[in-house]
Amino acid sequence: MSSLEDELRELNDKLELMMKRLDYMEALMTQSQEYAEASQIIGGFRMGASLYSEPLKLVQRLMSVQRGLKRSEEPRDEISRIILNVLAIRGPQNISSLTREVQRERGTGSRVTVRKKLLELVAEGLVEKAEGYDYKLVE
Repeated sequence: MSSLEDELRELNDKLELMMKRLDYMEALMTQSQEYAEASQIIGGFRMGASLYSEPLKLVQRLMSVQRGLKRSEEPRDEISRIILNVLAIRGPQNISSLTREVQRERGTGSRVTVRKKLLELVAEGLVEKAEGYDYKLVE
């Protein structure tokens, strides 16, 4: 892992710890009716912190895709790149939604082809089966 990835992971861990602490403080203040206004303020802080958390996770997923693409010996085909990018940006997806994205990007794409490419990515260890029919990037 690069130092940038380590820094992103550390920043993400700190944000998650801060979110847990804010949740705890908000719960304590909600129980006591004296601090209703302070509870609302802490809720606002928690909202603000969550706005930073999601972009950080997106950057981490995109860096993971980039690392996977660089590690591969052969150049990636267009469909595989689209699948990896969609999974990085939008999170877990099923074959049908991935097919729609491939069709939107390329103008053409069949479910059979997308499924084949997805299974190749699973075999390479870049993608894994998630809950239900979804697939997600390997973290």
